[in-house]
Amino acid sequence: MDKPMLPRLAAACGIVFPITMFLAAGDGSHFVAWRAVAATWALVLFLPFLGYLYSVLRDAEGDRGWLATTALAAGLMGVIVKIASHAPEIAIHHEHLVKGTPLYKALDDSAAGATVVSLYPLAICCAAVAMVALREQLMPRWFGIFAAITAAALAVNGAFLFASFVPAFLLFLLWTLVTGVVLFRRSTSAVPRVAYST
Repeated sequence: MDKPMLPRLAAACGIVFPITMFLAAGDGSHFVAWRAVAATWALVLFLPFLGYLYSVLRDAEGDRGWLATTALAAGLMGVIVKIASHAPEIAIHHEHLVKGTPLYKALDDSAAGATVVSLYPLAICCAAVAMVALREQLMPRWFGIFAAITAAALAVNGAFLFASFVPAFLLFLLWTLVTGVVLFRRSTSAVPRVAYST
């Protein structure tokens, strides 16, 4: 596989991940095995996207920067915790636990809690991306501002530890989709590094 194709594939993972994750979630009212598998694979697709995003940020920062590494580490932590949130849900349905029982509630709360906890490192990831994007004029200014807004929303939503609905994660999916499109267009551009002033 030629080298120019690899960045496109990684950027495409950033487009496929949020779309698949959104569709796999459904209305969340009941467990469906194929949806659980699709959601897990969607989260795995985030990894090559994150690796490519890290390389773009690292190239922009040079040797003096640490924000690219922060974005990579925080993104990895966030996706690992989110993947871990699937385990209690699978256990509930594997053991055919009855809704409303103490064990069902404990496992269900564990899954929801892990999702909320994943918002913190994802917020740090988006904040680091925003700082590099705005400081290095790596991408259009609106992109950096969108990343900063997403980071703030994730941090605020994460403060509600017992939230059953996480709208900031939906915003994160939208941000990832937009980032994937921006990186895909960047990887297909004839000029690999363009400084944006606005």
